[in-house]
Amino acid sequence: MPVTVDRKELARLMAREDAPVPSGALEPLACYLEMLCQWNARMNLVGGRSWRDIWTRLVVDSFYLAAFLHDLPLPQAPRCWDLGAGAGLPGIPLRMAFDRGSHVLIEARQKRALFLASVLRRISLPGTSVFHGRVEDFVPKQLPPHCIMSRAFMPWPELLALTGPWLAPEGLVIIMAREAPPAALPASWRLLSGRSYQADGDERWLWAVTPAPDAAPTREGA
Repeated sequence: MPVTVDRKELARLMAREDAPVPSGALEPLACYLEMLCQWNARMNLVGGRSWRDIWTRLVVDSFYLAAFLHDLPLPQAPRCWDLGAGAGLPGIPLRMAFDRGSHVLIEARQKRALFLASVLRRISLPGTSVFHGRVEDFVPKQLPPHCIMSRAFMPWPELLALTGPWLAPEGLVIIMAREAPPAALPASWRLLSGRSYQADGDERWLWAVTPAPDAAPTREGA
């Protein structure tokens, strides 16, 4: 059964958040939520069922992340990779507020990659693309990214160990967490920035982690 997002209610919810949500995101965001709810009924893409629940529990993080990225020392046109992109969270809403450079949604599961491709055919998000396959198969064909992000792809220590060799010089890994950064990171990494925010009644965190200058991981063949 088709799902219709009440645009006036969505606009009210957007205005309620501390993170800036561009007014131009209203229609593409409503379209994305409608598609997500419709596909979710068949594929169980996300835990939330109503579009309001999905907004509150999952989508708002993307706009806090966008504000965080705007404040980080990234190039004007950064190459960003989104590992285990799933249903497009944070990537799809993120690109409505942070549209610099390129953003690749990397997803190994066929049905989810198909959903992401369907969204991008329906919604114009310049510089955004989908790679269907394992990230290990994607890496050798690409220039090193300036920013790697992921939502629940794997525990953060494993994420750092995996992605460190792939980063461009002074590249960043963004970690979306429910806790503050630890007092000590692995020796080859340092915390560049951390920020907390409130969503769905919980405190959530964004960390920007970068290789330590004296122990920066290097990409094979670089």
